[in-house]
This record gives sequence, C-alpha cells and structure tokens, in this order.
Amino acid sequence: MHPKRRDDAELHRLVSDMGDDVGPEAFVRQQMAIMSRPDSRPTLAWIKCPTLVLSSDQDNTVPNSLSTEMAGGIPGAKLVIIPDCGHLTPPEQPQATADALADWLRS
Repeated sequence: MHPKRRDDAELHRLVSDMGDDVGPEAFVRQQMAIMSRPDSRPTLAWIKCPTLVLSSDQDNTVPNSLSTEMAGGIPGAKLVIIPDCGHLTPPEQPQATADALADWLRS
C-alpha cells in the first residue's frame, strides 16, 4: 500500500478478505508459481497486440524500473504510472485506474 494508506482500515479489510477468499493453499500455489515462472523479458518483443503497462509510483512489489523495462520491451506499449499509489492500484486509486484504462482504450 501507499504510505498514505497504511492506516486505511477499509483497505486493510479488503486485502484481508481477499486473502481469506483465496485461502492458504491457493496462496501458497500462487507464490510457488510466481517464484518458479520463467523470465519473460526476452520474449516481450513478440507481443503484437496493443498493451498497457499500468504501475504505481510507490509499488514495493514491482518496482517502476521493471514496469518501465516491460513497457520498453513491448512494441508500442503505453506505460502509465498512477501517483500516490502502492501495489494495489485498483482499490487504492480506482478512479485513476479507470481513467488510465479508458484513455488507453480510446487511443
């Protein structure tokens, strides 16, 4: 979460509810999949469809440098970095997320 939202009880409740919905077994499977997946950066240039890379300015899980690298590796990709936001872009900044998606879809 963005540092400004660390005391946001509603956001904490949402994250906790999401974890409860997934359950511990699925969470472990997801983490194992993330840790063992191959590095896709060498194949980004193969992507031929319109692509939006949406990130945030305070994401402590996926640094902006990686989002920038990803967008740079995909021909014609658009990079949008949402301000005042952590890793949870849609719940932390829903309007900015929706605006970025709408702008990208219109372009």
